Amino acid sequence: MSAIGTFLKKLPFTFLSYKERVEYQSTFQRELNYQCGRILPYASLLFTVAYLSYIQIDVKLYPNEPLIIALRVGLSLIGLTIFVLHLTKKFGQHSLLMLTISGAYFDIATGIITALTKGDSVYLGGYLFVTTMTAVIPLRRRASLIILFCSLSTFIMVGFIKGMSFASVREMYSLNDLIACFLVTSIFVILMDRMRFQAWQNTRKIVEQREELTLDKIKIDKLLLNILPVSVAKELKENGFVKPAYYNSATIVFTDFVGFTRISETLTPEELVSELDKLFSIFDHVMGKYSLEKLKTIGDSYMFVGGVPMASNTHAIECVLAAIELQEQMRRVNDEKFKMGKPIFELRIGINTGPLMAGVVGEKKFGYDVWGDSVNLASRMESSGERGRVNISNSTYEIVKNFFETESRGEILAKNKGAVMMYFVNRLKPEMSADEKGFVANERFWDLYLTRDQE
Repeated sequence: MSAIGTFLKKLPFTFLSYKERVEYQSTFQRELNYQCGRILPYASLLFTVAYLSYIQIDVKLYPNEPLIIALRVGLSLIGLTIFVLHLTKKFGQHSLLMLTISGAYFDIATGIITALTKGDSVYLGGYLFVTTMTAVIPLRRRASLIILFCSLSTFIMVGFIKGMSFASVREMYSLNDLIACFLVTSIFVILMDRMRFQAWQNTRKIVEQREELTLDKIKIDKLLLNILPVSVAKELKENGFVKPAYYNSATIVFTDFVGFTRISETLTPEELVSELDKLFSIFDHVMGKYSLEKLKTIGDSYMFVGGVPMASNTHAIECVLAAIELQEQMRRVNDEKFKMGKPIFELRIGINTGPLMAGVVGEKKFGYDVWGDSVNLASRMESSGERGRVNISNSTYEIVKNFFETESRGEILAKNKGAVMMYFVNRLKPEMSADEKGFVANERFWDLYLTRDQE
């Protein structure tokens, strides 16, 4: 039995239902409905006029068979009705059903008309032509085969009632033609159905592959944008490389958690990574709020920059705003941790403004980075700062002094830099603040900010 089943599965025109049809039956039926919808207006017009030209011939040849005229007029009425329904565009989901009904009437009515003429060879040729058309109409395979069976059965029953016989050699020849036509048409119905299904399957696979490629591209683009700025990622995709750029002025910020090594020894690896993930997620949100560019994280260090890759005239202000907000966020987090008896992470922030170079390094693992003495000085601002404070250089101070309340530290010795003038940023100036703590900018602040931005 298994050998017979294997043989039947290999037949290209098997009558058995195959696995794919069961899996995608409803979807494939929608495809057939779509195909029927495309040909329905033309088919309905054809049905409307196809029989009309034959009526005068029928009257002359068979004046005593009014049923022939009625059947021809019936097809015209059905075709016209379907055409009007199609124009209303309210029955688009029923195109397959309407074409099946009109096709069934066309084929069966032609068989009855031919039977009423007792198999007249003049009418038999038209019947054979109509029968073969069943193979090319995109109906369900089962529906097409049922239509063929009903048409032939009706033809034989009505014909014999009318006294039709195939006694002569010519009549037997016509009968053989008719049977052969139905057998060949049945085979072609199955073949055409399978071809349509396979074509639909191939199209479906192509669409699925295209959707997968689109989703992969979106994922790759998102991944690239998590690593590189938008303009840099675009340049890399278009050119395959990123040309290094020089910036006359940019603001670099380094942050670091004080005593991180000591705290990390008290936490499990999972807890430590979870804590850093939560904190750096807060940092990322602040970066988005002020349109700043996160460069990288190294352990517990977080580095970001303003004025790169999109140059601006307000990058120092935005970086200091972000820095004091980060310190305020850390205070809130630490208050919660203290209440729960968990170790707290105190943040140290250093900021410097100056010229630098920026570009992409690496071939396999891209990294957007900045270089220059200004970057080194920003790192010294962080290491020379204090926990819970924002430490800025003199170059940054000169830009932001009208916006923020600062505290001069005088000249502080910095590694490999000698004595460097430094300042702590405490808060927004009272006249620039909308809250008592000095962390929310007011309208006056933003007016001055916009003035500087437009200079």
